[in-house]
Amino acid sequence: MRVLNLQKQKKPKLFWVSAIAPMLVVITGCLFAYFAHAEEHGIKTVGNLNKGINPSSLKRLNFDPEYISAPIKAGIITGMVALAEGIAIGRSFAIVKNEQIDGNKEMIAFGFMNLVGSITSCYLTTGPFSKTAVNFHAGCKTAMSNVVMAICMMLTLLFLAPLFTHTPLVALSAIIMSAMFGLIEYEKAYHLFKTDKYDFLICMAAFLGVSFISMDVGLMLSVGLAILRALLYVARPATCKLGRIESSTLYRDLAQYPEAIGVPK
Repeated sequence: MRVLNLQKQKKPKLFWVSAIAPMLVVITGCLFAYFAHAEEHGIKTVGNLNKGINPSSLKRLNFDPEYISAPIKAGIITGMVALAEGIAIGRSFAIVKNEQIDGNKEMIAFGFMNLVGSITSCYLTTGPFSKTAVNFHAGCKTAMSNVVMAICMMLTLLFLAPLFTHTPLVALSAIIMSAMFGLIEYEKAYHLFKTDKYDFLICMAAFLGVSFISMDVGLMLSVGLAILRALLYVARPATCKLGRIESSTLYRDLAQYPEAIGVPK
């Protein structure tokens, strides 16, 4: 997949090659796992998948005061984490394309998705890094790609779900890892290390936390360290000795303007 992405950059007309690469990996992995009896050799697969989509859960909504407090507390926490994760991911990909995103629109989109999902037996909806990275490297440019993907997913669940029973988990991991490697900018990380060690520490905490633990832990580590740095700056603000520029009323740092006239004690 990494080779296919490079091929797309050299020859833009072959964008469809990298677009179908994830599906080719899944199909190849399914065939290999099926004919080689991968589960007997310790290779984990997706497992049994039944046809159909989630049933409506509208009738199961319960607003009884006895139980509503627990979901409200959990909803506030998970909602804040989901928003932080989704907006952070969106901005990271927007920076690559030198684009801007509207955080307010992101919040409205997340809220609407979760309102609809709450009545269709869905999990909490957010902007996952894995799917976003795969879409990005497949060449998706607009939100219409999510509509097409949703339709394809619905058709798959209705008619083709059992065919993916033998999909190896390692194949799915390979798709995500291949997309992730293209986002790592080693030169910028090295530049950050040379210019600001604390910012580099925050960067590595986020990277290692997301890579080896979870997205939530990585975000919390980076945000926590950033808040700690802000508190340190507030507690120990930078100071300097000022001097007046000759023939003016401007005062500047004497270390930068040695010709400035020092203020008498």
